[in-house]
Amino acid sequence: MSVKLVIFDMDGVVIDSEKVYFRSNQLAAEELGIKGFTMEYYRQFVGAGTEHMIEKMTEDYGDRDLVERFVRLSMDKVYPVVEAGELELRPGFTELSAYLRENGIPFTLASSNYRKDILYYLDKVGVRDDFKRIVSADDVVEAKPAPDIFNTAWEISGSPAKDESLIIEDSHNGILAANNAGIPVIMVPDVIPAGEFEREHTVAVLDDLVCVKNYIEKENK
Repeated sequence: MSVKLVIFDMDGVVIDSEKVYFRSNQLAAEELGIKGFTMEYYRQFVGAGTEHMIEKMTEDYGDRDLVERFVRLSMDKVYPVVEAGELELRPGFTELSAYLRENGIPFTLASSNYRKDILYYLDKVGVRDDFKRIVSADDVVEAKPAPDIFNTAWEISGSPAKDESLIIEDSHNGILAANNAGIPVIMVPDVIPAGEFEREHTVAVLDDLVCVKNYIEKENK
């Protein structure tokens, strides 16, 4: 498979954000008296977008107003953590992005976050200018696991053959979205280890983005 386009998820792939999000969620849950907000519970929301989280938590806790307050408070707690310098790039992004640029392979960001937050996070880790094309939750009707975000990213990137495009994901929902879009996907696990489903529905499960660079280099020989 020759790779002519790479589509990056952001959280857990480009930036090491999931641990920051979980901690802010945990602090908000404690403040509002929401019980049972564990890492195991949190994992189902990785890669799925804010609206999905609100709907599922409303179903579980029975109070949409409380859940919406929880989401707002969580975001308020994220920013101080980021401002303190605790947000970092994921290992290998610098090497992979440099390789893609040097070899003329376009790459696009497709994230379930809102655009203002995406730009804020990318600014904080110094890679905002790396991405010439960004697709956010503001640009699509349905978040992952619907294919909208990846199909839009593929379209604005020139619509190369889908079997010559590659998505990099870290989550179950992201892999489902890639499969629904019909685009090959590599998983680089973050807070969620690869299970049987992930191994069966990806072209590879790799340790980090340096391994992804090596994979693409090999495929394009």
